[in-house]
Amino acid sequence: MVLIFWQGIISLHQKTFLEALAKEPSVSKVLMVVEQEITPYRKNMGWEVPVIENVEIIRAPSKEAITGIFTKYKDAVHVLGGVRVGKMMKMAYDECVRQNGKMGSLSESYNKAGLKGKLRHLKYFLYKLRYYKHIDFFLAVGKEGVKTYTGLGFNPKRVFPWAYFVSVKVPATIPVAAEEKRIIYAGRIEEGKGISRFVAELATITDKKYRLDIYGGGPEEESLKKFVAEKGHSEKIRFFPFLKYDELVTKYVNYDWVVLPSTKKDGWGVIVSEGLLNGLKAICSNICGVSWAIKSNFNGVVFSWAEEGSCRKAIERALDDKGYADPGAIKAWAERSISGEAGAKYYLEIIDSVYNGREMPGVPWERE
Repeated sequence: MVLIFWQGIISLHQKTFLEALAKEPSVSKVLMVVEQEITPYRKNMGWEVPVIENVEIIRAPSKEAITGIFTKYKDAVHVLGGVRVGKMMKMAYDECVRQNGKMGSLSESYNKAGLKGKLRHLKYFLYKLRYYKHIDFFLAVGKEGVKTYTGLGFNPKRVFPWAYFVSVKVPATIPVAAEEKRIIYAGRIEEGKGISRFVAELATITDKKYRLDIYGGGPEEESLKKFVAEKGHSEKIRFFPFLKYDELVTKYVNYDWVVLPSTKKDGWGVIVSEGLLNGLKAICSNICGVSWAIKSNFNGVVFSWAEEGSCRKAIERALDDKGYADPGAIKAWAERSISGEAGAKYYLEIIDSVYNGREMPGVPWERE
């Protein structure tokens, strides 16, 4: 079986999933076709172009090259990232339809807010009329993704909940537990990520021992630093620049909790997956797609910004840190549910369901 994935960039979030797929006995070849290697946005976050082992990568193909890929691999299963997102993807969609290829789409929900959101919804409705009868399956990221594409009228039996499945190397040496609760946030310091609002809530709690380390930068960085200093919390809440990805993933083991308090659309939230795979517990808003994988009284707590006091209650539960599974159990569950290997097995189950009439597979993170 030949599997071809069309993406905007060579993404770290696809690396271990694709490598795991390439090792599956039923898979003869995995290709990744990208419009560009990396974006400036990701470079600024410490990303580098990853090496994806045993996966052939085709960069910035011409229209003729795109046609050639579909012609050469007639029976391949294609997964196209987004719906006509970028010049290459538009050509790939049209060519896949023209050659009657096996087509899936990997998509997050789109932002429906405001006038732009209404226009965007209209655009996707028009895409539905043009393309949906040709798309065999949707890999819809998070609950919001599933809701979006079933809401547009796509067959629910062909919409499969999806995550960004990743695997990380976990250090063998586990640091000694600290008296304080140690929390990590890594990402942009901007309104949509909600970290400033989260810090404001955290700063109101004065009777608990904690340390929050923030790795990143962005438009709210200076104002957040000023707030922390004025509150006298500079020893509890510390700031670090973006780290290279390979360095960042070695830091998780030094923490108890990972936080992702997004206030605006956040398709999944890989930082939480990486934390869980290291045995951390997670605290995140229900806006994050990864909140679907958070199980109360097991691996974390989910809150809602729409509910007054919800974030503070979640923080208090996290700092009390009672009633949750131990790091080993969380890590083992994450390996079975949201790792690259788990994603590869789930994807092949989806292919089996769509093209061989097998039963629709259950979502990995809901199986136990």
